[in-house]
Amino acid sequence: MFEFFKKLFRQKEENKENKEKNLISILKNDHQKLLKIYTNINKAMEKNDFVEATYELKKFISEYNKHILLEDTNLYIVLEEKYKNKKQILKTIEKIEKDMNSITRAISFFERKYKTINYENRDIFMEEFKHIGQVLTERVELEEERLYPLL
Repeated sequence: MFEFFKKLFRQKEENKENKEKNLISILKNDHQKLLKIYTNINKAMEKNDFVEATYELKKFISEYNKHILLEDTNLYIVLEEKYKNKKQILKTIEKIEKDMNSITRAISFFERKYKTINYENRDIFMEEFKHIGQVLTERVELEEERLYPLL
């Protein structure tokens, strides 16, 4: 009987590890998708193809929102539970989550601001778009190098 419970507990731990590895894999894959779409927007803007750029921007926002939802409903919940008794690590996780919320608000504002991309707003769009790319690149590096290993 004792072996049964030991085996059952081990299976649950292995399933938990597999779920965490799978979550990391999905999140990293999302990062690659977002990078590809970001590149597509940039290429479209270089050709002044505003229709394509607008289409890709909508796709980018959609993928970004799915990614954030996954982080909010899985990643942060798992990390906060795992480190609930380690105040310093928990504070770091909460700060990273709060920073991500600020980035999300900025991206949401950007989306509303550029419902239409054209010659008139092209230069300011590109300036702000490059800044978003820089912020997201730094964020992806932080997540993949410091946050995901905590799982």
